Amino acid sequence: MQTSDLRWGADVPDDLDSAKSRLIDAAEECFGRLGIAKTTVEDIAKEAKVSRATVYRYIEGRDDLVLGVLLRDTDRHLGRIRPRMEQLGSLSDVIVEFVVMTERATRRDPSLSLLFTVDEARLAGGIIAGASLVLFERVKDFFLPFFARWPAQLGEGVDVTGASEWIVRTLLSLLTVRGPHLRTPDGQRQYLRTYLVPAICAS
Repeated sequence: MQTSDLRWGADVPDDLDSAKSRLIDAAEECFGRLGIAKTTVEDIAKEAKVSRATVYRYIEGRDDLVLGVLLRDTDRHLGRIRPRMEQLGSLSDVIVEFVVMTERATRRDPSLSLLFTVDEARLAGGIIAGASLVLFERVKDFFLPFFARWPAQLGEGVDVTGASEWIVRTLLSLLTVRGPHLRTPDGQRQYLRTYLVPAICAS
């Protein structure tokens, strides 16, 4: 693709990755302002100050940008919490703090909270399903070094793929289904130690 074909005007991105990153920036801004369901490719193009045709040079459809926003926000979040996780002394501590910190960050982050609210999940349908698959892989990669660090703390027959999937499923449930009790962070930690940790860690 020639630079002259990119149609960014004078402010042409340095490469294709930079161009897509700018479209993801625009999509994130639109999702925060309009919501996922109401945001169109036209909205994103206007925010990025390019034509719809230019947007479609980089993506197959709007879903690509939804996933792009989620992926980037997920990677940023995992990068922020990793140093804290590395200071903890056991696998159970890492699991509990990961869920507590990720739930709290998702509720505070405009784009992630939009992606995981019940109404948006229902309206977005397949987008959320695709995002969940990506999340499973990201969380598995995040936990790999911690499982390798404390292999003796794993329950019998537990592997990183299945354990990571269960952690993500627990997190999605906490974010999208209002339970009968509102817990403090410490109360949530105790709840997770009682019901999540025993499914993954040896007693």
